Amino acid sequence: MSKKQKVSVIGLGYVGLPLALRAAERGYEVVGYDPDRDKVASINEGQSPFEDDFVSELLPKYPIKASEKEDVLRESDIVLICVPTPVDEMQNPIYDYVVSAAAAAARNLRSGALVVLESTVNPGVSEEIVLPIFEKKGLQVGRDFFLAHCPERINPGDPKWNVGNIPRVVGAFTEEGASRAVKFYRSIVDAPIKAMKSIREAEAVKVVENSFRDINIAFVNELAQSFDRLGIDIVDVIDGAATKPFAFLPHYPSCGVGGHCIPVDPYYLIEYAKKAGFDHRFMRAAR
Repeated sequence: MSKKQKVSVIGLGYVGLPLALRAAERGYEVVGYDPDRDKVASINEGQSPFEDDFVSELLPKYPIKASEKEDVLRESDIVLICVPTPVDEMQNPIYDYVVSAAAAAARNLRSGALVVLESTVNPGVSEEIVLPIFEKKGLQVGRDFFLAHCPERINPGDPKWNVGNIPRVVGAFTEEGASRAVKFYRSIVDAPIKAMKSIREAEAVKVVENSFRDINIAFVNELAQSFDRLGIDIVDVIDGAATKPFAFLPHYPSCGVGGHCIPVDPYYLIEYAKKAGFDHRFMRAAR
């Protein structure tokens, strides 16, 4: 870096906080914005607000400034949005956190800044929901600021894979925006960074990843029930199938899916595709 750039992270949860600490470790000036006062206090005291070995190791070494006030975002060169994207009781995507975060970024944006949405969304959210928030402020993408999407990839609690070594994909509205985003992530991630041809393709990557897992988990759990009645050891069968060196990825039966991503993300594509007149029947069946 020619100068010490300022990176702001909106949302200091299990995605945003490790990312903020990794950026601080790599020499960036880092601040974090989160409306949760208790979480902010914990971080500023050098204590992780949740159990995470990666965070617990880096936070005392690379303290960041956290605040529940959005003006901390001012004068940032790079703004990373890492907020939740849940669904409601009818499985419709809730974009409220993304909208609120984007609005805070737009109100405090410096000219020429790079804004990156890391939150998991369906294709079209950056263009149809996030970008208009900045445009209402009179900001033009590619002229006044740059907007990119780099879907978060993190496996909390994993001793091997963390925010510093998992490959990433990036998409943006302009070539310069994509270039800047790739440059930033290459500076903090010791793994390949792939530039996608469009921001919609980048948005689609994460939904495909998690829908793939969801479908395969449903498939192997159905096999487990069938094989139990047939007197066949499903684990032995999967281990046997896994000896094939290509075109097979082993999944094992379990209690089902859980967490923040797998039970939720498929609905983002299911519901968005409905608007285009397509019914993801296979994905719905897996759910």
